[in-house]
Amino acid sequence: MEKAKEDKARKDKADKEQAAKDKAEQDRKEKLAAKEKAKAEAAAEAAEEAAREKARQAHLQRMKEQLSGSGGPQSTGTAAKSAGPSAGYAGRIKARIRPNIRLLDPISGNPEATVEVKVTPDGTIIGRRLMKPSGDKAWDEAVLRAIDRTERLPRDTDGSIPPVFEIKFTPQD
Repeated sequence: MEKAKEDKARKDKADKEQAAKDKAEQDRKEKLAAKEKAKAEAAAEAAEEAAREKARQAHLQRMKEQLSGSGGPQSTGTAAKSAGPSAGYAGRIKARIRPNIRLLDPISGNPEATVEVKVTPDGTIIGRRLMKPSGDKAWDEAVLRAIDRTERLPRDTDGSIPPVFEIKFTPQD
């Protein structure tokens, strides 16, 4: 019986040693898997950081091009050449507003009213302000009412609309 006890004790000891070896091997595999996962996460994070930096550099380049007034190598725009409205644009605006001027009293002389007009990119008038009165209150008010009635201005020949501009009105235009 003693031999059976010894055999059982040896078997138990061998089983415990094998379990300890299995546990150590499992721990080693888990540590290796954790290292591999950390490496993969670090690589993914580095790739994301590189993509963010590339996008940042591209954005900075676009901003530099906008500030310098010139486009990129493929740019065909004319913004650097002519930043203002075309020569006939003021006439087109006056032609749009002029039919809306309704005078209640006759005007003597040829007073000139200068008005600042603010518009949205689609041409909708969002504000107007008398910059330099003409000296004839009736003419000034008639011009401001005409701008209010007009509501929307035409686009320039290049399709743009200056956001803010001044325009002069005289009765004998």
